[in-house]
Amino acid sequence: MMIEDVEFQGFRNADPATLRHLADVRNGMSPWHVDTAQVVQNVERHPWVKSADARWASTTELVVVVSEFEPAAVLHWNRLLYVDEQGLPFLEADSAALDFPQITGITPELESRHPDLPRLAVRNALWLVDELDLRGVLPRQELSEIAFSTSRGFTLHTGPSRVVFAHGNLERQTDRLAQLVAHRGVDLSHPTYIDLGPAEVAIVRPMAQNPQL
Repeated sequence: MMIEDVEFQGFRNADPATLRHLADVRNGMSPWHVDTAQVVQNVERHPWVKSADARWASTTELVVVVSEFEPAAVLHWNRLLYVDEQGLPFLEADSAALDFPQITGITPELESRHPDLPRLAVRNALWLVDELDLRGVLPRQELSEIAFSTSRGFTLHTGPSRVVFAHGNLERQTDRLAQLVAHRGVDLSHPTYIDLGPAEVAIVRPMAQNPQL
């Protein structure tokens, strides 16, 4: 018996030719010489591949199913990086595929001063993106940038508007923004500046009154 075919399934961004090269399984090899665990380990070296599974469809056909990372945002580090839903960078971003929320202000310099802060800040930024989208307050596709500051917190750029979340209790501030949108007539499609940081009130004003922001 000899291997007649190696089929890859589940890929969208990974190049099948590269996956085949990494798998290192060639037509004509004996199935007895193929270690499927090693094939999986090899394929998972591809930067787009989050996990893989290899199984025999028949005595001569090997099927490799891959699960790819899903970019949740683009992190502006010392270069542009895709980060997954857990906030972990996995691949340098393609300049032709940057249509994701952009996370800025989190840099290697910040990591050198506060080693644990960058990962926490990225995860909090992604939590805001997911929560606001889930609640229908701010659809993900309308959010262009989440700018992080150690002193100010997160500033969300929504095209015409700016929304500031202070450090701490992001859930409370998200509740406040949801109430402003649902019950106070705040429309983020119009140029508006909102500061959710104060403990008792939210600051809301037209952007025209705050041209420097």
